[in-house]
Amino acid sequence: MLGRVLCLAVLSALTLGAGNAAPDPYVIYDQAESFWFSQSYPPYLEYHVAVEVREAAIARVERYASGFDAMDGAIWVDPVSDYEQAHPYVPHGINVSILGMNVGKPEPSIDFVGVPILTPTYSFGMAPFIAAAPPGSAESARQLVAAIRRAFHDPYPPGRAPPRSAAPNHLLEIAHAVVTRRIYDITLLGVEGVDGHDCYHLRLSPRQDPGRYRLRDLWVDEGSGATWRLREALNFVEGPGTTVPWTVRFDNIAGVQYVADESADAPLRSRGATYSSVVVRFEGLHAVTIPQWNPISITPQSNTLREPE
Repeated sequence: MLGRVLCLAVLSALTLGAGNAAPDPYVIYDQAESFWFSQSYPPYLEYHVAVEVREAAIARVERYASGFDAMDGAIWVDPVSDYEQAHPYVPHGINVSILGMNVGKPEPSIDFVGVPILTPTYSFGMAPFIAAAPPGSAESARQLVAAIRRAFHDPYPPGRAPPRSAAPNHLLEIAHAVVTRRIYDITLLGVEGVDGHDCYHLRLSPRQDPGRYRLRDLWVDEGSGATWRLREALNFVEGPGTTVPWTVRFDNIAGVQYVADESADAPLRSRGATYSSVVVRFEGLHAVTIPQWNPISITPQSNTLREPE
């Protein structure tokens, strides 16, 4: 990207609105990335994922108890929601099995759009996963440096300076920057208020692979570089969420940024039902010292909501 350098301190020190010149949208995007890199999450998080849908005039919501191990990225979820516990399926008629094959009507799933295997720390491609370290460990700092080097394609290992220029003696090298190709074409649309924050509104157009590079709009805080809202062309790995755009809002809890909710921007059709609205919310988020769940990833099923890695 234009003038994109490894050192995040340099990015953070850039003045976005210096003078009367219009801010560079690529610098704004880089500051948003650097803000994501600066986030430090507790080793263990517990929360509920609420999936709220509206079918015709009826609104329904189901909540899934969930946990996240920020040290290895594993997500735990109870696949039986509170709605399913309160509305257990009661079979009718006879389900016949012939030679081990069920020929009766299959039991319907109560999950509206899928079991959510989600974490509120997801960055939507703005930054890679950086594992948290146990309290007092220096490993998290080393992991952060390694992740930054990978993200910015730094070719030089720690402690090794870039090679000196072979230019004539009368020309002095004053800087060395690692420039990478752009993923998005970015346009600054202006400054807008988002939940009480003055934000730069960026419009993003992917240069390739629009299914992978899904961001289309970002609202980035003028001062901190925090992303308070984004819009993506599609959501999740599979299922009905991949057919419509989504708007995502963020929240700050104890000085750290988390996903607040994700809303479908168009109706969704899922297994015979048409939902005029779908909202996925993260509720009751809190850190724990000793998790009450087994912090291992569950095996992805066909009916799940999962984000790309």
